[in-house]
Amino acid sequence: MNVKSLLLGSAAAVAAASGAQAADPVVVIEPVTANYVEVCDTFGAGYFYIPGTETCLDIGGYVRFQVSALSKQSPMWAASTPGTWDVFTKAQLDIASKTETELGVLTGVIKMNAEAHSAGGSGTTFGLDQTYLALGGFQAGYFQSYWDEGLVGEIDDLSGNTKFNSMRYVFTGDGFVAGLSLDALTASQVGYTGDPDLARIGVSGRVGFQAGGIGFKVDGGYDTFNEDGSVRAMTTLALGPGQLDLGASWASGWNAYANTFDDWFDSYPFAGPLPNSVYAEWQLAAGYALDVTDKFTITPAIQWTSVNIPTASNKSFYTFGALFDYEIVDGLSAKVNFDYADLPDSYFKDDTWGGWFRLQRDF
Repeated sequence: MNVKSLLLGSAAAVAAASGAQAADPVVVIEPVTANYVEVCDTFGAGYFYIPGTETCLDIGGYVRFQVSALSKQSPMWAASTPGTWDVFTKAQLDIASKTETELGVLTGVIKMNAEAHSAGGSGTTFGLDQTYLALGGFQAGYFQSYWDEGLVGEIDDLSGNTKFNSMRYVFTGDGFVAGLSLDALTASQVGYTGDPDLARIGVSGRVGFQAGGIGFKVDGGYDTFNEDGSVRAMTTLALGPGQLDLGASWASGWNAYANTFDDWFDSYPFAGPLPNSVYAEWQLAAGYALDVTDKFTITPAIQWTSVNIPTASNKSFYTFGALFDYEIVDGLSAKVNFDYADLPDSYFKDDTWGGWFRLQRDF
């Protein structure tokens, strides 16, 4: 073998090796599939899966614009103070999450709202409305109690405080509901003027049923600090072209669950000889929601209240009202509400009236 043959053979070997390396297959990286939002119909309309999880999320709330008026800021005994009115806008944002687990549905709820008022010097406020967790029938957090529910219309006032930090267990089945709650009561809710950092305990519950067009529920609450409680019964009847609601309540004494006249419209200044002594002992209320059309409802309502005032004969009065509710389009409604209170002539100089106009966008 001569030198020329050796060089040609080496060149051929190098070329073959280079060709083999160039022929290796090219690896193509496939694009990652995007996580699209999927509808979750397990828990009803509005829920969707959080991408990459088995948790379903629902976002809702409302935007409200309202103009309110009251004939007197408070119907005093000797003289009447001037009337008052307010314009305010409110935004509510509700977020709920649900996941199926081996122990039941795991739930988390956050509700926040903000208000911008034009009267009263309060300006804009923002706060946590409710937040709680739940697993199956167990619930724990800051949320509305059963006492927050009312009758049709806007004038009934059959309860006292309605929001607490609570632990509650609820059983539901075949139209039946039963719930028992331990409520942490604040110092102001029980009328305690000592250490404000010490929470008090309340016990509340509900038993009720719904069958067809008939519903009935009984709520009870016991304030362990004042050692008094309240009981309320409400019924709903599908009657003719609408719904009839009836309600009654009784309180054994001043307590966190009793109506103590501390909300804005019905803040009648009944005076007692002692602090935390005036409360609504007996109350009866009724309202009928008449469906005039698919979009228009008229709800007249009435309530009778007997006020317990120590060292004085009990005072009773009537409240009348009517709510006009019109659905402009799906998700947007206009409401007008009128209220009139026929207060005791021997206790108040004048009766009082008021009302409001509201536009609300629900989503």
